[in-house]
Amino acid sequence: MLPRKHFTIVSTLVSLTFATSAALAADAQKVKVLDSCDKIDAKATVLSEVKAKVVPTTDTAHPKAIEITIDYAKPGTYPNFGRKFAPGMLDPKKYSALRFFVRSNSGTSFSVQFHRGPRADEKLNWFLGGVIEGKPEWTQITIPLENFKRGGGKIWKNGAQLVLPGGDPFDADDYANINELKFVSTIDRRGSATVGHLMFDAIELVEK
Repeated sequence: MLPRKHFTIVSTLVSLTFATSAALAADAQKVKVLDSCDKIDAKATVLSEVKAKVVPTTDTAHPKAIEITIDYAKPGTYPNFGRKFAPGMLDPKKYSALRFFVRSNSGTSFSVQFHRGPRADEKLNWFLGGVIEGKPEWTQITIPLENFKRGGGKIWKNGAQLVLPGGDPFDADDYANINELKFVSTIDRRGSATVGHLMFDAIELVEK
């Protein structure tokens, strides 16, 4: 992956499906759990410019959750909470969507991204599934895998700027090599407080 300073991210909003926890309490759809959010797995969790801890909640449907706080102290950074998994897990023959619960005390928003190792061609190796604003109530977000689109941007190659439009979906090589999910915020998405606040629970892949 190219160093962050060498490219400019171009974000695109994608349509999402939202539902409250109460409305989905009876949902018995089979899922693959990526993170139950009742503990922090040091080997699989990636934290960049954020603080994270597991906290109890007052919602009986979410007795524990991972709480993320972001102070945006370093300019030009992309604070994020990530979850690594084995390459090839994101099998389009088995799974149709990513879903998770989220809430925020401050209206902090974030982008949902899948990442993979570098490609042999010039295409960028991350995919955007949309930008979400956290609400005070627990909300379940469902994003079909087909909604994720490759990131676009500008890179420098041989002393010249190369524009990569992005916008294409996962291909077979991407599905075989995607190995990380990230929730990424920036200072302009901090919401109503100086310190950004997010809580996550039940991060899952929905089976077909």
